[in-house]
Amino acid sequence: MSVCCNSEYHLFTLCTETKSHNVDCYWPNPLVESYIIRIHKHFFSNCTIEEVIWVDPPDDTLTILILIPVFLTLAMIALVVWCSKRSDLLA
Repeated sequence: MSVCCNSEYHLFTLCTETKSHNVDCYWPNPLVESYIIRIHKHFFSNCTIEEVIWVDPPDDTLTILILIPVFLTLAMIALVVWCSKRSDLLA
């Protein structure tokens, strides 16, 4: 949704919530909820939804994103093995 529609809908929701509390009506309730849905369908039906198009990263970036965790895992394994051998020498 565009920013305008989100802002207007947010203000409308806050207004209805405030008014329902003013008349000692619990929030949310089915009557107020159906009213909000009717208002939303009537006034915000023209909001365009911008669809996000997901694209794969370039091959270089993808390779780096795959190799970094692999190398970190290998480095941690090597560090654990090295530290365990080192503790045997110190004991």
